[in-house]
Amino acid sequence: MWTHRRSGQTNQRGNQDHRDPYERDRTRVIHCPAFRRLQRKTQILGTDEGDFHRTRLTHSLEVDSIGRSIVHNLLMSQEKYIGLAGLLPNDDLISVICLLHDIGHPPFGHGGEVALNYMMRNYGGFEANGQTLRLLTKVESSYGTYGLDLTRRALLGILKYPVKRSTVAAPKQPPVHESIHKTIKINDWLPPKAYFDCEQPEIDWLLSPFSDSDKELFQSLSQMPHNTKSGKSAYHSFDCSIMDIADDIAYGVHDLEDAIHLRLINPSHLDTSELRQLLNNTLLTDRQNQIIDSLFSSDLYSRKQTIGEMVNYFITSTQIIITNEKFENKLLKYNLALSPEANALLNYLKQCIFNNVIDSQEARTFEYGGQTVVLRLFDAISSNPASLLDNKNRVLFNQAEDETSAYRIVCDYLANMTDEYAYRMHERLFGFNTRTIFERL
Repeated sequence: MWTHRRSGQTNQRGNQDHRDPYERDRTRVIHCPAFRRLQRKTQILGTDEGDFHRTRLTHSLEVDSIGRSIVHNLLMSQEKYIGLAGLLPNDDLISVICLLHDIGHPPFGHGGEVALNYMMRNYGGFEANGQTLRLLTKVESSYGTYGLDLTRRALLGILKYPVKRSTVAAPKQPPVHESIHKTIKINDWLPPKAYFDCEQPEIDWLLSPFSDSDKELFQSLSQMPHNTKSGKSAYHSFDCSIMDIADDIAYGVHDLEDAIHLRLINPSHLDTSELRQLLNNTLLTDRQNQIIDSLFSSDLYSRKQTIGEMVNYFITSTQIIITNEKFENKLLKYNLALSPEANALLNYLKQCIFNNVIDSQEARTFEYGGQTVVLRLFDAISSNPASLLDNKNRVLFNQAEDETSAYRIVCDYLANMTDEYAYRMHERLFGFNTRTIFERL
């Protein structure tokens, strides 16, 4: 049942096709246009800032590498998890999940995400992980009506937030600006982490192998929505938890490497008494001076060796835990987790990146610029769909059953854009250029 596809097809290429279902999934991902577009989508810095730093594509490749290494590490420790035979995903399955984890992200990172959520506020909203599910099951039409038509277990691993938007959305909306020429406040329009309500048929199929009690518990909340605050989902599936930790490691270590290389983080930002205390609690304690020195060394080989050492430390600090004894199915009952010491260190690294890169004036001005591009493009395209949509989406827009469905088509079109494509269209329509954060104001 976990290798089933919603179409019911096996899609084998004749009797000589030796590939298992997850290998076929991975092949579909590699050849998917939406996957290729990740090479021109922002990770933590704009794609025009140089060739060294990560894009969404190279980040996804690193998450894939880390995810597979985590599984290999767990396989070496199977004697600790005797009762979990068959639970671990194979290489192709975890690769698919990791490669696709960011595929629903729009141009300009969170600036684009917030802009789309604002423009879709009355039409079901927007959230990048929710868009990932929609893209894979509908929008990416390489394999017909069912999107990429991936296996059930692959889609389950990609489903990061198994609750629908209407369940977790804040009861009260922030103030609405009638003019899109006013920049919206990012923190006012952060989207709730959920799948879109219009994807419920896909979710029903996806979760159908689970018992009713497992489905109810899996879709429960750890935090209820209140006033202007959204609720939060409580659980991930096992495969998703592996991907989530691999993503955090890639962000906390590899994106740190980018920030150091671009001199956005210097020793005074990172080397604090808090970091030293955290390192003292880990297996890295005896090498903390060498680690700090190597990270900021001009010797790129030394720096890369240290980056690899840190990644390996986090990979080997993972363990399988029970999420809730009430779950019947092992894919829901168990999750991957970092040891408390490793988790505390990784959270420190992530916070350092946030404080000195993501929340910097340079990055925020880029984010706001991208937000404005998306706001204006959405307004222009939704007002003139017959003129400004491409042929494929123009047909879908005309076939839409209602206004909500029509706006969702516009949203899909914009979410699929790369940073470069969105810039070019904006320049063509409005004549503005806001490409780089390093052009001095």
